Amino acid sequence: MVSLDADVQAQLPFLRGQAEGRMTDRCDIGWERPGDVLNEETGEYESAFEVVYSGPCRWRTGATAVGEIDAAGQLLTEQDETLSLPVTTSAGVRKDMVVRMTASLTDPALAGVKARIKGPSVGSYMTARRFSVEVTT
Repeated sequence: MVSLDADVQAQLPFLRGQAEGRMTDRCDIGWERPGDVLNEETGEYESAFEVVYSGPCRWRTGATAVGEIDAAGQLLTEQDETLSLPVTTSAGVRKDMVVRMTASLTDPALAGVKARIKGPSVGSYMTARRFSVEVTT
């Protein structure tokens, strides 16, 4: 008897490896804690960043204008942004965490981008954990 479920499970490590091979960007993800680290040079309190995940990722931008938002008389465009992470090392990533892009092999402009995770990513047979993200800076 042939079991499709068993065949897919057997191929899942290979498929995840293929997905991770396309993760040529790098990021840090965690919680930003405002105002609890003193900058000795400026005398100002700066936010601390508690890293939960640091490693490879893949940033994808979907449609350029998914929707238009009319805010206080300004017409703003909204984009679909997706962040993919390795399944086995990103289980601690949660909704509302901050993403700090640190490097990109294919787009140097990604370094320095900050975003917030909009929702969780869970599911069976995933080759990557995919999060919808919102750019904050």
